[in-house]
Amino acid sequence: MLPSVLAKQLQQGLADYIETTFPMTNPTFRGSLGRMLKTPDSVFHEPYTAVRLPFRTAENAPDLFEAVHPSFAPYVHQQKAYERLCGNDGRSTLIATGTGSGKTECFLYPILEYCYQHRGERGIKALIIYPMNALASDQAKRIAGLIYNSPELRGNVTAGMFVGGFEHTPSRMMSETQVITDKETMRGAPPDILMTNYKMLDYLLVRPEDATLWEENGPEVLKYIAVDELHTFDGAQGTDLACLLRRLKARLFTPTGFLCCVGTSATMGAKDSSSGMREYAQKVFGETFEEDSVITEDRLSADEFFAGHDATDYCVPDSDNIAALLGCIENDDEQSYLRTAAAGWLSNPPDKIDSIEARLALGQILMNHSFTQSLLTLMADKYMQTSAICEALGTKYPALSSLPDATTAIDALFALISHARTGDNVHPRPFLNVQTQLWFRELRRLEAKVSADDITYALSTDLNDQQAKHYLPVVNCRDCGATGWVSMANERGNVTMGDLSTFYNLYFKADKKIRMLFPCDHD
Repeated sequence: MLPSVLAKQLQQGLADYIETTFPMTNPTFRGSLGRMLKTPDSVFHEPYTAVRLPFRTAENAPDLFEAVHPSFAPYVHQQKAYERLCGNDGRSTLIATGTGSGKTECFLYPILEYCYQHRGERGIKALIIYPMNALASDQAKRIAGLIYNSPELRGNVTAGMFVGGFEHTPSRMMSETQVITDKETMRGAPPDILMTNYKMLDYLLVRPEDATLWEENGPEVLKYIAVDELHTFDGAQGTDLACLLRRLKARLFTPTGFLCCVGTSATMGAKDSSSGMREYAQKVFGETFEEDSVITEDRLSADEFFAGHDATDYCVPDSDNIAALLGCIENDDEQSYLRTAAAGWLSNPPDKIDSIEARLALGQILMNHSFTQSLLTLMADKYMQTSAICEALGTKYPALSSLPDATTAIDALFALISHARTGDNVHPRPFLNVQTQLWFRELRRLEAKVSADDITYALSTDLNDQQAKHYLPVVNCRDCGATGWVSMANERGNVTMGDLSTFYNLYFKADKKIRMLFPCDHD
């Protein structure tokens, strides 16, 4: 996926959808909606893009596991999580790191190790709560694979997923790709690790047929409670979860301070908001989270990332290349787009751009590319709009500022970064993570200026009192496309516009005071 290209296509698709949904056939309004959609910041903001540098790898990290065998060196934030969560004295922790940072491994490896160290002891030792069944199902496959591929864990540790829905062939035993999903099997022999959602947890605490799940759980059997995507449990849902966890602890007579609670989120906050995160977690879990309990990400700086790589390649697309890129986007031809982008930005582009060898070579080329180094140094892990990037780097790279559409060139470089890979042929990894955000406004309470010549639109919230006198809500016929203004009549029969909330209440009641005004077009 090429986020920078996809954002443009999504914006164009939404614009086409709006114009198609509200056809305007009378000359006064014809084309006015399209002009509004193309006006910067009227409906769409220019996309924001961030290029995430790699997480810092922990050096000389001690091996804390006997039964879990990671195939990679842990990141710094993962090692911090392992040190807090491993063993019988694990401490409650919040893992607030970005997408792709290995948050699941942060708590899953210590849980698996704990279950192995307490193998043979009956009862549920870890409870993992997910906001969605789809997320639980995805993680279940990962857990099944980790247990199956560990000689120590296989046959000694079990995991089960207890969620709603009906399965024709539920799994009664662990396999390489499946945890136990058969409910009767879990009731008869509760798994070491139970995966569920908060609504099902409520049922598991009150239904008589599920009482056997907890029979083997003495006060000090359940050690871990992990809540994935903790930020989704806000408002009433967060209150429900907090109540459920307190009921669970009361039922099991869990001693104060015995539980090790874990919350994960990629969007929960940063270092400067750790106090608020800890307070929130303490309310949900009913447990203490120490001052150092919030683990945030630690990424390389641009200087560290490019250390030892001289800027030996420099090339900027020309106007012909820009035109070709736009044509590829219009034709939805990803491979041609990537080849054109490589030809514009690289002095020696790799052959067969889609092969894994070419993608690995592309990563090496970009490491030594002058503009790539300047770009990542400028962005420094921040979200930026391409127009701001062009303005900031235009002085250093005059060829960029002279382009008729420099933002298209920057988007093409983002696409190359997204396409590039690092690692090896067997285990290729993204060269860097490119994230793009597209923001657009809902067309709620859209109004049009009353004019016979140039129709302009505005949202009612953007108009001051003086401007609002010249605007009225818009009405459009889905059948014939006739478009005009709509208002209401006062006591004397004059068309006026008072309070918008009053108007909309009258409009949707089909009140007799509603008046529609259509321009008199002569064509």
